[in-house]
Amino acid sequence: MRRWISVFADLRVQGITHPDYDASLANWTKYRKTFRAGKEFVNDYLERFSNREDWGDFRDRKRISYCPAHAKAAVIDIKNAIYQRMVDIRRDGGPDTYTYAAGGEKGGVDFDGNSMTGFIGRKILPELLSMGKVGVYVDKKPIAEGADKNVTREIRPYIYMYRTESIRSWSKTQEGVLTSVLLQDTNEVTDTETGLVIGLSRQYRLLKMVDGKVVVSLYNLKGEKLSDTQLDLSQIPFVIFELSDSLLVDVADYQIAMTNLASSDMNYSMKSNFPFYTEQFNPIADLPMLRQATQGNGSTTTQDGEAGEAATAKSPVVEHGTAQGRKYPKGLERPGFINPSAEPLHASMDKQAQLKEEIRELINLSVSNLQPVRASAESKQEDSKGLEAGLSYIGMELQYGESKIAEVWSEYEATESIAKVTYPQNYSLKTDNDRLNEAKKYREELPTIPSIDFQRVVAKEIVNMLIGHKVTVDQLKAIYAQIDESAVVVTDPDIIAQDLERGLVSTETASAVRLYPKGEVEKAKADHMERLIRIREAQSDPASRGNLDESADDAAARLEKEKSRITDEDEVVVDKTRGVAKS
Repeated sequence: MRRWISVFADLRVQGITHPDYDASLANWTKYRKTFRAGKEFVNDYLERFSNREDWGDFRDRKRISYCPAHAKAAVIDIKNAIYQRMVDIRRDGGPDTYTYAAGGEKGGVDFDGNSMTGFIGRKILPELLSMGKVGVYVDKKPIAEGADKNVTREIRPYIYMYRTESIRSWSKTQEGVLTSVLLQDTNEVTDTETGLVIGLSRQYRLLKMVDGKVVVSLYNLKGEKLSDTQLDLSQIPFVIFELSDSLLVDVADYQIAMTNLASSDMNYSMKSNFPFYTEQFNPIADLPMLRQATQGNGSTTTQDGEAGEAATAKSPVVEHGTAQGRKYPKGLERPGFINPSAEPLHASMDKQAQLKEEIRELINLSVSNLQPVRASAESKQEDSKGLEAGLSYIGMELQYGESKIAEVWSEYEATESIAKVTYPQNYSLKTDNDRLNEAKKYREELPTIPSIDFQRVVAKEIVNMLIGHKVTVDQLKAIYAQIDESAVVVTDPDIIAQDLERGLVSTETASAVRLYPKGEVEKAKADHMERLIRIREAQSDPASRGNLDESADDAAARLEKEKSRITDEDEVVVDKTRGVAKS
């Protein structure tokens, strides 16, 4: 009796892969090696010319070959264009642990000192652009029962990255929500005695939704289950960042072609860069130069060893150089040096320059042709208005992924407060001068809107624009609090002076708005009163006003003039003596 057994009956977790994974693995390998570049790329993709090049020559050529990593450089340019605008990312609200970690404090988001901007820009963005897909796991160490509150307070979520090759299989709902995902972990193996890393080990991690909760199962390389853990989460703590395709899909082969062309050029330059001497000759004239095996007396009898040399004509030795002359027969061309033509080398170099330019164009075209993996009709319409050359789709995917991370983070912390993440809507490059000019426009509009809430929001926007990426989270919060506590947001000195002169604001309020210390108003009033008293005393004698008959002191006018020239209490010291009177 024959029994039929399904091929999937003994399929263990280590053998499960998604169909898209199988279809893309070869391309992922090429993309990764293209972006990594270096000697490994040369070793993998340099080809022999043909059978006319033996393996020894091929090894010699490979040794002097290099990788013209223009595809990698083009992707890095796109990464830098996006990363330069990431200083404008806004993260509002959320638990305190997320706020501090996102700012790079207390170990950062990955316990390796990275802020969220640094983690996204340095790790996620290059992987996303070059491979088209990357994953982030949001994890948290379990809290032991009965643990001290001071200890549990320090236990918070953190994140780490999974390369696309480590995301082996997955399952989603029609809405794109993960219901199951299989990951391949790579862990360091340390020596128990020295504590040093001596190798790497692998295992598999399966996350799936069971009765509304997340179950995490670990397997070894043989597919044997090691453990099961249930997380108190309503969603799988794994976020996939994904573009419609890698930016290297069209240019990886360009870099392979350029590597082979550059190798051929190097080989040509190394082996063909030797000029050699040429000279025309007349065969009849050269016949007497053939050596005959004769003895000194003209006898043709040969000694032992001379017969072999007599059968072979020896070429005459030609002495040449800057200090040597050379005769040549009449009617023949002048002897000289020749070298191989450089035309093939120039043609190859021109072709490489063309390929380099095409790589840049194709990378920009790939960015322009990117399609958002997830976007509503409203967001697509909004994005099409002001976003540039497809960079907006990359930023939108980063914003989506980070928002999901913030959502899982808050669920770990059992709080309903979720950080709102907002990425820039325009990815044109900004210099510090551009930021200053933009902030200046905001300041000009600040006093024109009769809303204190509007002015506070705009003032915070100016602060974030100018120094938001340069200060700590605590400093930024303190500045925001000072703006909220201020009774007046518009603090332009000219505007305040005009309002004070027109009687629209009190001296005490003007002093507070100008951030002078408390008590300065009373001190200013006292100084002003003393100045008035001195003026009154100086002007009390009639002689100072030109009425000498009613004055008891003839020198009163002179004394008043001397007092008026005293500069001890003046902020700016100037000579108050008038010039010689003009007739």
